[in-house]
Amino acid sequence: MTIPFQQSISKYLGLTIISGSILALQITFTRIFSLMIWHHFTYMVIGIALLGGGAAGTFLAVRRWGPTKLQQRLGQLALLFSFTSLSNLVAINTIAIDPLRAAQIGWVIAGLSIYFIYLFSTFFSGGLVIAAIFGRWAGASHRLYFADLLGAGVATITVLQVIQLIGGPAIIALIGLIGAVSALLLDHEVRGWQRWLAAITIIGETVLLGVMVIFPPTLAVPSSKELGWAMQAQQTGPEFTRWDAVGRVDVMPEIIVTEPMIVGAVSSSYGVESRAALPLKLVTIDGSSMTGMYQFDGSDTDLERFRFFDHAIISAAYHVAKKHPRTLLIGVGGGLDILLARFYKASQITAIELNPTIVQLLKGRYADYTGRLAEHPSTELIIAEGRSFLSRTTEQYDVIQGIGLDNLAALSGGAYVLAESYLYTVEALEQAISALTPNGIFSWTRDVNNPPREMLRLTGLAAEALRRMGVRDPAAHITIIANERGVNATLLVSRTPFRSEQIQQLRRWGAENNFTLLHDPFERLNTPFADYLYASDPRAFEQAYMFQIFPVTDDNPFFYNYFRWENLHFDRAYEGRLNRFPIGNLILLTMALLAVGAAFVFIIAPLVRYQRDGIRLPGSLPTLTYFSLLGAAYMFIQIVLIQRFTLFIGYPIHATTTTIASMLAFAAIGSLIISKHIRSVGALRLILISIAFLTVIYIVALPRLFSAWMHWSDPARIVVSMLIIAPLATLMGIPFPTGLRQLGARAPELVVWAWGMNGVFSVLGSVLVIIISMSSTFTVAMLWGAAGYSGAALVGKALWQVAVQGETVVTPIKLSKTSIQTPLS
Repeated sequence: MTIPFQQSISKYLGLTIISGSILALQITFTRIFSLMIWHHFTYMVIGIALLGGGAAGTFLAVRRWGPTKLQQRLGQLALLFSFTSLSNLVAINTIAIDPLRAAQIGWVIAGLSIYFIYLFSTFFSGGLVIAAIFGRWAGASHRLYFADLLGAGVATITVLQVIQLIGGPAIIALIGLIGAVSALLLDHEVRGWQRWLAAITIIGETVLLGVMVIFPPTLAVPSSKELGWAMQAQQTGPEFTRWDAVGRVDVMPEIIVTEPMIVGAVSSSYGVESRAALPLKLVTIDGSSMTGMYQFDGSDTDLERFRFFDHAIISAAYHVAKKHPRTLLIGVGGGLDILLARFYKASQITAIELNPTIVQLLKGRYADYTGRLAEHPSTELIIAEGRSFLSRTTEQYDVIQGIGLDNLAALSGGAYVLAESYLYTVEALEQAISALTPNGIFSWTRDVNNPPREMLRLTGLAAEALRRMGVRDPAAHITIIANERGVNATLLVSRTPFRSEQIQQLRRWGAENNFTLLHDPFERLNTPFADYLYASDPRAFEQAYMFQIFPVTDDNPFFYNYFRWENLHFDRAYEGRLNRFPIGNLILLTMALLAVGAAFVFIIAPLVRYQRDGIRLPGSLPTLTYFSLLGAAYMFIQIVLIQRFTLFIGYPIHATTTTIASMLAFAAIGSLIISKHIRSVGALRLILISIAFLTVIYIVALPRLFSAWMHWSDPARIVVSMLIIAPLATLMGIPFPTGLRQLGARAPELVVWAWGMNGVFSVLGSVLVIIISMSSTFTVAMLWGAAGYSGAALVGKALWQVAVQGETVVTPIKLSKTSIQTPLS
């Protein structure tokens, strides 16, 4: 028998471990799905996790296990979580789908359904453990809630660091091992064979973990991603792989090409006889965003092999900018951008790259191969995020350049519709143009699309940024040149109006290479770009255009959301045409339907059947409304705060980790220290109104504070972010456990309904906040969160009025929704 003290400690430790494991598993699958499918499918993991936890609470309520049985089953449930976690290794090693291939839509749906089954089983079994612990020791709910949040917070901080050490698949094996360890911690008063099973499982999973660390499995990558295509073409796998906080970086073995592999390709005027052999190694991040590390000996003489730059639209800026420019490169990939600046004899090159592994490759493992680009006297290679760097730099540059930075196939297919990007907002372009010298040039190369969409929106961003800077005629500051096929184009923006001689030079160079001007500041062209720039009412032009091209801002940074809801089409006209099929919008609709359908099947339907067994619940509607509002409102505020702090902190993964961990930690403090003192409806109402009021203050104050403090160092911005989050998160940790405690005292049978509806609306909230943010702004979405807490204040008195009539008394099952939340990215 376990002595009471040990038993007390073990339940808190076991809960902390399981809670952290569930969140770690979610984060791990966001990384794995970003590689194996596309990053937008990571949202599916969040919904499944929330559904699994809610369904677990419902299951135990319907089963009506008493305290004794709950305690006896804890070890078994923890082992079940361990085994279901490991089962996901089977899924990721056997199920390969490519969602961007319209012809494979049947298999894609089948594959996603299989993933759903495996993931739901895992989160359901983990939820069973947490629900059983809360049900068995309901009287210690505030301390359990603290342990629950603590585990999730620790996992948020540590899991990405561990992924970098052992890789994504090995994390799944590690979580299985942790689940088995927790089975021993929670296994009180059980037969010996169960302890032996847990011990044997731990040994076996330890061996499996070691094998996976030493011999990492090869994960399937869809052929619509460049890595998948390269592996098929070269009939081999990467020679280098590393998981990091940004993504998985892969380097393929060397190939030799004569056709340069660059965004926009090269003109046919670059004669075949003059094309030198170009050895290079392809580099991808999460299987896409492909770039090349070209073999280079570092000498100016060897730069002549890269004469093809003179025949590529990515060079456009250097044909209109001053000689020997001071250049800022946003994103360097495999070093091609640095080579380009060196080729045109830039006097100073500041190259910033978000991914630390890419920088390490150029400075370390492949430094000799790439001619030690980072060590050249003119070059400074910095690990930084583009928008964050622009916000802090006091330097001015003659050329600021970005090339692509995204996977063009995914972008054209609308696959990034769910992704926000603070590099592509009006404020970002205003900062970039402000960092130019008086005659400096901003250059960005992207896809054009037909009809124009992506480059047209970028053009609108530049024009709006110029208007905000006081420019009355943005068309005079902008020119656009497209490659020979008209597929890609380079936008050039000058801080001062373009001079005639600059455009004449651009015309000559373009004619020599069969390039086409899409906008000429000295000649009105018959193109949508010219029509947009010369429109007397740009907003009317945007409204009438078939795609959404209005200039997005930091409050609505969904640059890639260009399909309109009112004219979406999924018919045969789009079949096989990745540049027209609105896959991202389809995914969002599917997520919403999945959330509603699965919530009904796994939570609402079982609870309706449970109620029909004889429980009558007077006053239940306002009570359940209270918990439903908490579920949706929490998700609204949390997800918007993640986006807000992504802009402030700069590095998306640091921002996500800081925001989630801070919210969990301070909510845990609120639950442990304050919630037990909330004994009246007035006190609860004060907390809820305070949350709503503080949310509104955050909406107004955060942009101003971020603007004033953006120049601070990275550590300082992270620390101040935690301090900003603390007051709101502490208050947000109070209403849920307070409501459960009060409900457990007056109507234990209703607790499971409360948790179930909270879970349902947490799922719906995680989808609705994206839809509302995309359709309006983050400000509007956050106001909806404040409204949710205000609504909860209005109906909160029902917790002191609800009464139960019926003959069945069930032990309340309390489960924290926060333990099954994950960052959204």
